[in-house]
Amino acid sequence: MTKWIAALMAGTALLPVAAYAQDTVSGVAESTDSLPGDIIVTAQRYKQRLQDVPLSVSAVSGDELAARGTTDLKDLQYSVPGFSTYETGAGRSTVQLRGIATTIGSSTVGVYFDETPLALDTISDGFNVRMLDLERVEVLRGPQATLYGQGSMGGTIRYIPAAPRLDAVSGSFNGEYSTTRYGADNYKAVGVLNLPLTTDVAGIRLVAGYERIGGFIDNVTTGENNVNSADIYTVRGSFLLQPTDRFSLSLMGLYQKIDQANQDNGRNYQTSAVLPSPLRDRYTLVQGKIGYDLDFAELTTSASWIDRRNVTQFDISDAFVPVLVGGFGLPPGFIDQIGIVATTDYEIFNSEIRLASQSDGPLGWQFGASYNSTNIHQYGGTFTAPGSLPFAIIASDDFRENKAFTLYGEANYAFTPQLKAIVGVRYYREHKQRDVRSTNFGLTTTDTGDATFETVNPRVNVSYEFTPNSMVYANVAKGFRSGGFNQTSAGGGIIDVPPSYEPDKIWTYELGTKHQLFGNKLILDASVYRSLWSDVQSNNFAPGGVVIIINNSGHVSGWGVDLSATVRPVRDLTLSATYGWNNLKFDEATADKAPGDPVDAAVRNSWSASFDYRPQLSDNVTGIFRVDYQHAGKGQFTLRNQPVPVIERPRRDIVNLRVGVAAGPVEVALFANNLFDEDAPVIIGPFSLFSENVEQRPRVIGISASGRF
Repeated sequence: MTKWIAALMAGTALLPVAAYAQDTVSGVAESTDSLPGDIIVTAQRYKQRLQDVPLSVSAVSGDELAARGTTDLKDLQYSVPGFSTYETGAGRSTVQLRGIATTIGSSTVGVYFDETPLALDTISDGFNVRMLDLERVEVLRGPQATLYGQGSMGGTIRYIPAAPRLDAVSGSFNGEYSTTRYGADNYKAVGVLNLPLTTDVAGIRLVAGYERIGGFIDNVTTGENNVNSADIYTVRGSFLLQPTDRFSLSLMGLYQKIDQANQDNGRNYQTSAVLPSPLRDRYTLVQGKIGYDLDFAELTTSASWIDRRNVTQFDISDAFVPVLVGGFGLPPGFIDQIGIVATTDYEIFNSEIRLASQSDGPLGWQFGASYNSTNIHQYGGTFTAPGSLPFAIIASDDFRENKAFTLYGEANYAFTPQLKAIVGVRYYREHKQRDVRSTNFGLTTTDTGDATFETVNPRVNVSYEFTPNSMVYANVAKGFRSGGFNQTSAGGGIIDVPPSYEPDKIWTYELGTKHQLFGNKLILDASVYRSLWSDVQSNNFAPGGVVIIINNSGHVSGWGVDLSATVRPVRDLTLSATYGWNNLKFDEATADKAPGDPVDAAVRNSWSASFDYRPQLSDNVTGIFRVDYQHAGKGQFTLRNQPVPVIERPRRDIVNLRVGVAAGPVEVALFANNLFDEDAPVIIGPFSLFSENVEQRPRVIGISASGRF
């Protein structure tokens, strides 16, 4: 437990037009005009039908997000093959794709909001993105390093916000009220306003949302009820200027604030913590994009800036009070409360320039360059009550500066109208510096790090189209995650601690097939893959110390399968199902794993099913009846070098129900999330900083009303 505490303190409007091999040969224009239900995506950084992308991709449209009542990423898990996430508090989540997950280092899944990368150099503080007024969400499975850079080992998640419309005034509203079993009420209000400033030339789009997430955990020590309630505020504004057919400019600003009094920690919806565990997170994102049509190619450039502050606090009294009483001889009652607080400030700048061909021949290409600058300052430590100590139990002041530069390119060639190939490569170079001053039981040490990490990441893809709506493809790609620094003082002069650890990398070999049959009444998507993950960053500890040392000592391999199917037998009925399986496991022993151990937090088996029936009740009224079922098999965290080597994540089965009517642009629905009140903890404690379980939200029943104009 103490080792994990110390570890915390230590540390679409402007996208290019598709090239000939996608537009002319594949017949995108003809098929998108003729088939209802087609989704246009930009997974390969240009516009394509989802069917024409020779990769394992799931796309969920804005209408589908609304039909599901989706609020954030966890609402989509298990409904996308191979994808799951777990949330330890409002806005604090960890994501895994295809069994690629970890509890240390930077993210193994890339995340983008429009053109802005959101992946961070720390696994547990990923950005929470509220799904308000999105055009769609794209989930790309498998390594995506060629086009999306570091961290995209398991895949990439892309949030595509709705762009301003330039032709008419429009907007929407959504309001929800619900109640949580054993807990408090929930509220949600979202408004969208679209205003053309000059018809077909310029416009703005404004989005504002407020969410009150009611608590459901009572503190039996303090007598407070529903202590884990949270408030979430979101404001977004977009401006689009298209004075000519050749030029476009867009600007976007996003502000989000999350304030949760206590995280979702407890047992049987109760906590005995003597200190609160608040979570406060706010960030501001500003992005600009420019696109220009050069006839032979489309030039796109983007830049973004992010300012973020994240504050967390945990009650560690149970772990440390006995140490002070038994090890230091303090009288009982002198100190009976010990908390630890960490504040992390981020300042991130991203820029990218990309040129994509628009030729009329069989050869298409795109190449680009990007630059990222990330400054992180994490500071904080322990506090005690009612008494105080003359020394700090744990404290840290940690400065990190990362600067990354990449070059990438991809070429696609149509040998015949059916047979196509894609070859891509990305060069990545990152310079990292770190300066950390840390204290453990009064002993203060200073560590510095300065290193450069480089890697080259290729992709080769071959696809064959039997028809414009049926294909088979083979894909080979390499993904990677950058390295970092250890605290060399952790060895205490007893052992040599490597000052840095290297990037880990993954190769995935995939064979897939995609079909849209009978006029899109049947959509099938299947893939089988094998992943080889080498130099896996693994946990170790200095002898007698509490500071994590990271080694490149692991090797993981295994097979996996992704399946999805959508059936529309009649216009009013849509049936869908997904299945994901992987058997990734460690092949050799490391400091924290034994051969055969699964990847931390990975879900090996998951499946889902949806029933959506919308009968026409009259000329202007449509009925709504929707059921969503999600299943996730058990997972685990494995730390063979800890007293409790295995922490389980139990299996879970969640059913959501939605019933209502839509009359023209207005929709009213009753809903029940977690209908059968599944009570499977997200994490079973004690684990890391969680002395108790991380609890699953119980059943929520409510009413939703929305409208468009």
